[in-house]
Amino acid sequence: MSAGNSNTISVEIMGRQHQFACSAEQEEGLKQAASNLDFMFKDIKHKTNAATNNERALLVAALNLSYQLLSAKNDIATYQEQHNRLIDVLKKAL
Repeated sequence: MSAGNSNTISVEIMGRQHQFACSAEQEEGLKQAASNLDFMFKDIKHKTNAATNNERALLVAALNLSYQLLSAKNDIATYQEQHNRLIDVLKKAL
């Protein structure tokens, strides 16, 4: 998040309001990210019958998000490799 030309936004995570600085361009994405994190947190708490403390639930949510990001990056790299191979095939065909 950038501090230049920053707005302060308020998002709710774990039932509490949190303030963050972000640029106007990042505002909507940050709100969506906070909403997604809060949903994951509540889902984890629900699935564990609230037996998991907040810190543990947030850690599991962060780990899940990190895994999803890593998987998406790996998928992009795979698609890029396939794309490059197809381009090479097409160049050779021409």
